[in-house]
Amino acid sequence: MLFFELLQIALGNRERLSVTPSEAEWTELFSFAQEQTLVGIAFTGIELLPVEQRPPKILLMQWYSLTNMIKERNAEQDQKSLAVANRFLGDGFKSVILKGQGMAQLYAKGEYRVPGDIDIWIEGDRKTIMNLVSDYSPKNAPVYHNVSICPIGGTEIEVHFTPSWMNCYFTNRTLQNFFRQYSKKIFCNEEHLVISEDGSCCYKQLPVPPLEFNRVFILVHIYRHLFGEGIGLRQLMDYYHVLCQGFTEEERSETLNILKSLKMLRFAGAVMYVLQTVFGMKDAFLLLPPDEKEGRFLLNEIMQAGNFGHYDKRIKRVANESALHVFLRRTIRNLRFIRSYPSEVLWTPLFKIWHFTWRKYHGY
Repeated sequence: MLFFELLQIALGNRERLSVTPSEAEWTELFSFAQEQTLVGIAFTGIELLPVEQRPPKILLMQWYSLTNMIKERNAEQDQKSLAVANRFLGDGFKSVILKGQGMAQLYAKGEYRVPGDIDIWIEGDRKTIMNLVSDYSPKNAPVYHNVSICPIGGTEIEVHFTPSWMNCYFTNRTLQNFFRQYSKKIFCNEEHLVISEDGSCCYKQLPVPPLEFNRVFILVHIYRHLFGEGIGLRQLMDYYHVLCQGFTEEERSETLNILKSLKMLRFAGAVMYVLQTVFGMKDAFLLLPPDEKEGRFLLNEIMQAGNFGHYDKRIKRVANESALHVFLRRTIRNLRFIRSYPSEVLWTPLFKIWHFTWRKYHGY
């Protein structure tokens, strides 16, 4: 597929396209880059193409303009992310930026990555954090893992009690233990802290989790979205860059043991197939051998759904959709994954019912 080739060129894994696209094909490539929120990254590939293979001038200028807007948004989001982390630090709470701008730091041209909202994991339990954010924005309704606030420049900020979750009770318990163990290491790390003469502290750089944490967390995040509305290539692109930072055999083994305890090895094998097929990932950076059968199935889901499932024509959304309708629609949708991931599929409706009850009980 030409779009895959373009991404591989952007990542330095290919030199040119196998054929020169027609004007209609370039228009289709541009639309697909938008659906997958990879406009900026794809433009990196265009910059590296031979002149004779580049898109028509009008489309090229449109692509360039959108990429510049992405760069400007990234600069703003970097500043806001650092400001949010320092604001919480001023209140006595250490934090790390999850996903988003932290992932962009791993890219060769992180300013071309389409930014989202700000996800920040704060040191402390749910009650403590809820008391803190009530000073920022009084009426906040938390969900299991975070609470959303908008205190800076209208940008939505997701304040995390825990980085993520799994629907299966038993694997979620294992996952939360993993997060608790790493929280001690993460929040004790003062690498990004600067202490001034008056004794006050601030972050000079974005505080981010270590790579060994992200090798598990980012994959869990992708896995969770698979059972929501869907996943896109941008999330897979993030994980590509995490793995391409490299790891030792000992670190590989440790990561796989954690993924095994979370019953995610099959999904990990599918992701390895997608990373190699779409981005041209080298064997040295694969956590385990690609699973072609599961990988083809996963890639088909990604191609049909688009970023977060926004372009999935199989989903019939209705205006003013009720919570019950969303619950039933997603439950029916997830049945297509039951052969590959039965535990997570079967536990999903139970978790949703528990979560609904929990929120009602606490008045959320």
